[in-house]
Amino acid sequence: MSRNIRSLVAAFLSSALLLSQAAPAFASTTTVNGMNEQSRSVPVLLDALFLRPIGMVVTGLGAATFCLIAPVMAITRPTDMGAPFRALVMAPARYTWVDPLGTH
Repeated sequence: MSRNIRSLVAAFLSSALLLSQAAPAFASTTTVNGMNEQSRSVPVLLDALFLRPIGMVVTGLGAATFCLIAPVMAITRPTDMGAPFRALVMAPARYTWVDPLGTH
């Protein structure tokens, strides 16, 4: 059982690495109101099966990390609590649950 889990994790991580390297191949430029806007598109099936579950894991890890650093931030810089929360929790959560499938 342990060998199967290790193989699955290795395949999952290698596909994630390959996709991160192949992302520029999906880049396209669109023009909106005379301004160039670069957007990356990812195949919807790939996004739904691999990238969104990774986003869920990253959201959980970011929330756990934020819970660990929040007391220190509350003591040292209470006015700056929003920046790490947005970076560690809100950005991955927005990608996972709000952004449309196929956009990156």
